[in-house]
Amino acid sequence: MTVSKFSHLFRTTLVVATLSLLVACSEKAETLKLSVTQFGSATEAAFDSYGVVYDAQFKPFAKSASAKRGEFVANMTDFTGKVSASNIDILIDPDAAKIDPGVARKWQETLSDLRNQYQQFVAIFDTIEAGSALGASAVTQSGPILEKLRGQLASITGKFTQSPPQFLTKRGTLIAKLNDIRNDQNDDQGAKTLRYEMWWQDWQSLVAAEQQMQTETLRKFVSANTLGNRLQNQIDNYARLDVASLLSAVEQGISLAGQIDKMSPQDLITQGTAAAQTATN
Repeated sequence: MTVSKFSHLFRTTLVVATLSLLVACSEKAETLKLSVTQFGSATEAAFDSYGVVYDAQFKPFAKSASAKRGEFVANMTDFTGKVSASNIDILIDPDAAKIDPGVARKWQETLSDLRNQYQQFVAIFDTIEAGSALGASAVTQSGPILEKLRGQLASITGKFTQSPPQFLTKRGTLIAKLNDIRNDQNDDQGAKTLRYEMWWQDWQSLVAAEQQMQTETLRKFVSANTLGNRLQNQIDNYARLDVASLLSAVEQGISLAGQIDKMSPQDLITQGTAAAQTATN
């Protein structure tokens, strides 16, 4: 074999080997992206739910148009002051809590900033050139970013577990109603007892709906934390993992999400508390 033929064979072999390696790297990076997408979707769902829960704190009980009209007429009949821009909203709907616009704006900005941080992390993997030598390096460099985001997510989960949002406005409405029952001198004891029993049922229904809301939001945060932890392990060990291992991790992530969906409220609280302890260590 001449030197020229040997050189050509060597170059051909090298090209084939390089292409095979690039294909393998590309497939590996694309498989990792599946886990990244799982984590991104889970965090997005958690923040969506958090936003709904926050707003629910200040929502009054739903009323029909006729009920609202009748309540306004009654309020105006009893009102002896002067109607102004500062009290007209209360006269129209006394159950609706008026949130300070500055506080509401700050909350929306905070939630938006949280979303952006996790979306930007996911976007890192959209810009990685999977088949290049820099791809593995970019994956490795994303590790510390994810670690910081996981710590933040664990802290939010812990705080939510310790002090979950409540239906503040609806609670206030029922408490006011209970005071009205107590102070009503027109009821005999039987009528008052019946009204107390009806109020108790309303309160139990409210608390049950409140707990359901809290549980489902916590479930989403626990899922996001769990997937984030697993993703961290994949990124930290990326160089040693093959496509089959990464694909298995994706399948396990799907299975874990299903298991979390079946967790009891108490199990979720335990998980949320554990996340808080992890964040502070």
